[in-house]
Amino acid sequence: MNIQVRHISTFLNQWAPPSTKLDYDNVGLLVGDPDQEISRALTCLDVTLDVVGEAIQNDCDLIVAHHPLIFNGIDRINPTNEQGKITFKLIKNDIALIAAHTNLDAALDGVSFVLAQQLGLENLQFLDSSYNISRKIVLTTDHSDEDSVLKLLNYYSAEEAHYYEVKGKKDGQRTYEAIMDEHHVADLKSELEKNGLLHEGSFQVMEVASPSNNVGMGVVGFYRNKGLTKQQFLDGIADALNVKAVRYSGSVDRIKKVAVCGGAGVSLARQAVGQGAQAFVTSDIKYHDYFTDTDDFLLIDVGHYESEVPIVAALKQELTEAFEQLDVFETGINTNPMQVFIPDNK
Repeated sequence: MNIQVRHISTFLNQWAPPSTKLDYDNVGLLVGDPDQEISRALTCLDVTLDVVGEAIQNDCDLIVAHHPLIFNGIDRINPTNEQGKITFKLIKNDIALIAAHTNLDAALDGVSFVLAQQLGLENLQFLDSSYNISRKIVLTTDHSDEDSVLKLLNYYSAEEAHYYEVKGKKDGQRTYEAIMDEHHVADLKSELEKNGLLHEGSFQVMEVASPSNNVGMGVVGFYRNKGLTKQQFLDGIADALNVKAVRYSGSVDRIKKVAVCGGAGVSLARQAVGQGAQAFVTSDIKYHDYFTDTDDFLLIDVGHYESEVPIVAALKQELTEAFEQLDVFETGINTNPMQVFIPDNK
């Protein structure tokens, strides 16, 4: 099968549904033709001129980035500013661009999960799973093949899918119930209609109180046995993320339970404390936020780039496993605009 840009978009949308992005964000196919055939892709955090040059050098026809190149509306595309130069170069070289940003932050096995794994944490779960996206669907049909209906529900990530006979109605009529994330409902309904399983009044969608298991923000995980000392923990962060300096506040004797959030996640610090974490790793912490008023707790800023860059390798791995015919490269360019100066005599 020839791989097209839309196949990559579909795969990423299933992993990190666009409907879970934050309101300000811009994700999905930002540049390019969804029907363009591709054979080589490059994954990166930021789309810069150097990264586009790297894609050209490797004959890539697709870039998959975490940070969107385009946030706001564009008045014109010409090489008179940085964004224009990059967009112009992408179009001129037939390179498509897909971005998965806050939707990948919120995804199961997304940015924060990858960061937690990089730090050696285990038994991972969402720190904040309060997204109200779970829906209960109820389908009543006289279709005789129960297995095919259940298989269709499971294809759209339905949970707790089951059916029962409808008493008091014509023979053979069954009601199917399942829990699924809201962004799958429209596609399921369309497929049911296509297969003649949907009749007027036979399909209902209801909100449920339970949170989704597939969407959230931040991650909580654990270290084995007695955990780590403060020194071991900070040394481990520096080694795992290859950073020369780590900003932090607070003090703690041992660290076993840790919360993390890739990118700017300090707003989740109170939830980390409330869930009993001894440390919270994130980035972009403002001065006054370092005052946590909490004993036995570390608040750590590892840097925005450093907290998110592990997702670049994860994107490569996921795309490589999903598309055997696609050659996927991880960018070798450090796009971090922030530099740290450490004097020789210090």
